[in-house]
Amino acid sequence: MLSITKIFTFEAAHRISNHPAACSQLHGHSYKLHVTIGAEEPGDDDMLMDFKELKTLVQHNVIDKLDHSLMLKNIPSHLQTYANAEKVFWMDHEPTAERLVLWIAQVIKPLLPSKVNLNGLKIYETETCYVNWENNKR
Repeated sequence: MLSITKIFTFEAAHRISNHPAACSQLHGHSYKLHVTIGAEEPGDDDMLMDFKELKTLVQHNVIDKLDHSLMLKNIPSHLQTYANAEKVFWMDHEPTAERLVLWIAQVIKPLLPSKVNLNGLKIYETETCYVNWENNKR
């Protein structure tokens, strides 16, 4: 199995409304996202996927939506409080790193060429804390 990884960065704010400590307060992170795709063999162009194509796909469908956004769970109190915020990314769940990586996987998987799989995602919320997602259904 061959794999390639492209790394992205973005800035975003969030709050975990049901958190019992400081994370319930509005705060931000410098996120780092690793996107790894794989296949058994390179394609006719001798690549799994051109890095530039992978960059464009992830940038347009994920990073542009999240970068410099306020990520919030779509609940009435948030809708009322943050209705006038400029760039809100509304989520069905609390915007934890775990839920974020699951959303990213859901978005990216169907957009990849048929010859490659989304093997894994790693999203760093801080320098020392990350969530790892691995595709067990290749």
